[in-house]
Amino acid sequence: MGGWGRQFLNIAPDGTVLPCHAAQTITSLAFDSVTEKSLREIWEGSEAFQAFRGTAWMPEPCRSCERREIDWGGCRCQAFAITGDAAKTDPACELSPDHETIVAMAREDSDKPPADFVYRNYRNMARAGGGKARPKAPAASELP
Repeated sequence: MGGWGRQFLNIAPDGTVLPCHAAQTITSLAFDSVTEKSLREIWEGSEAFQAFRGTAWMPEPCRSCERREIDWGGCRCQAFAITGDAAKTDPACELSPDHETIVAMAREDSDKPPADFVYRNYRNMARAGGGKARPKAPAASELP
């Protein structure tokens, strides 16, 4: 993403402005909407956009890492999802104190048998509760 709120934003269908597509998963942040503030005002002054912009927010080992202005501390959403704290070092980084957590998750997941492949079609959507099955074509015996 090139760093939180540095070069990218996403506007959700309801007008919520996000620094990345998954940012709303971080429940500790409140995101402004273009229906209430200008895009410029949000980009430049929103608390959510400022929260992880730059390097001042970074904990160790990010703060002293030579890559801090390359990876910007990693993914805030992933850090939040795995550790419960968006301000922690992304567990995907081998220097993160929580790195072993993500490694253990990957190992656990890789030990499971693969899920059955399910073709995405109307019949399978209906079985999964994702929609109504397309009407079945009438049998030849049912035709006029």
